[in-house]
Amino acid sequence: MFYKYKLELITIFFILGLTLIHYFDFLKLYPAVAFFIISLIFLFIARKSKKIIFLFLAFLFLAGWRYALLYPQDLRGRIENYYGQDFKILGQVISEPDTSNDKQKIKLKVFYGLTENNKYFKLQGQVLIITNKYPSYYYGDLLRIEGECSNPGFIDDFNYSLYLKRYGLTAVFYYPIIEETDLLLVDKKNYFKVFIYKLRNKLTDQFDYYLSINSSSFIKAMMLNDKSSLSSEIKTEFSKTGLSHIIAISGLHISLLSSLLLSFLILIGLKRKTAFYFILVFLFFYLFLVESPASAIRATLMSVLSISALAFGQLYDMSRILFLIGLLMLFINPLFLWADLGFVLSFLAVVAIIYIYPIISSFLIKIFSKNERKQSIINIISITISVQLLSAPVLISNFKQFSVLAILGNLFILWIIPIIMTLSLVALLVSFLFPFLSQLLFLLLDLLLKYILFINHFLSIIPGVSIEINIWPWYCSIIYYSIIIYFYFKLINKK
Repeated sequence: MFYKYKLELITIFFILGLTLIHYFDFLKLYPAVAFFIISLIFLFIARKSKKIIFLFLAFLFLAGWRYALLYPQDLRGRIENYYGQDFKILGQVISEPDTSNDKQKIKLKVFYGLTENNKYFKLQGQVLIITNKYPSYYYGDLLRIEGECSNPGFIDDFNYSLYLKRYGLTAVFYYPIIEETDLLLVDKKNYFKVFIYKLRNKLTDQFDYYLSINSSSFIKAMMLNDKSSLSSEIKTEFSKTGLSHIIAISGLHISLLSSLLLSFLILIGLKRKTAFYFILVFLFFYLFLVESPASAIRATLMSVLSISALAFGQLYDMSRILFLIGLLMLFINPLFLWADLGFVLSFLAVVAIIYIYPIISSFLIKIFSKNERKQSIINIISITISVQLLSAPVLISNFKQFSVLAILGNLFILWIIPIIMTLSLVALLVSFLFPFLSQLLFLLLDLLLKYILFINHFLSIIPGVSIEINIWPWYCSIIYYSIIIYFYFKLINKK
């Protein structure tokens, strides 16, 4: 049993190690390294029956080692050393600013600090600048900032510092004095990123021009990972109905886009293996276009490995690929686990589909029907129950509520998502080539998007659509998942 699920157990041990160290902070860098090496030694010399203990300890201490690297002890020459101080910095805008409501959020890579005598000294770090909506700033702009360097800290119960650190940001400047500069002291622009941002802006402009306000904000969130114009009311409604996965770039979107592109390429006469190469290029391009959210990285890597295996005629194990990618991503950035809800929910959704869905699906087919016409409905219900079952603790701990109508919402909405994605791509392409013909396509797209928004709104106002659970300690999640794992193996062993 141990060797069959070795990679899965390694990933679980690493996650458990990160969780324990995050909440209890009982390991520092050098002790973690020492204990990791000792555990590895015992792992190789121990008996088979004892190896699982030392494997757990090895990845526990590896997690401590990696986690400790997130928080350097020596802050000299780093922006964190200037919390609470008013001073000047010189840096470069490293991504297209997020413009929503009446403000801009600018990510700035810091290169220099300035003394009171305007003398430069080297400074490291990335900061978030929150300022007025105008004047507008753009990727690659060189800015001189003067204001108070603030520790993000907590906003109510929300750990804003942890959230920003997941994106590499360690300080915030609120409404500072901003001056553009032309000093050539910093990195050159990445012209591929310039092209990506221009294309992204052009696509959002097309959606804004042809669609109604709510439809445009919805499709931009679903296709481009742009939630800046999505109203808080619509976000809350999606959260209450358990349909937030529709507006998050994840495996659903990546697999649908891959399938659409594969069908198109084969239709125009390309061989399947040649088409696979085009899909691989497209997937990475699309990943950059949507600004690489963790859930999309996970989905893209899984698709790339799966497509590569198919292209070269190799067998692949989806569960092994999933856990390997999860382990690598958490090692690269452990903060995905606490500060990126999309990654966690996306990972749990695929785990649910691989392990839980077959059990629930076979159970429901035995109870209800083996009729092929009803199979698609049973599949949607089975997938929804499986995903809800595994994601419940995460949703409760983050939103203090759990949707009871997610199955109904998915039955009404999921069938139309492939149609919307196909129509949006075709409408965009036609709008660039034959603008006068695209209006009819966008009109149809607008109607379909309004249908989803209507269903979502209608379900959200039904009394009891979600159950509120205000208290959910972290250890409840560990107990919950331990019970799930126990019953899973119990059912598997019976078979």
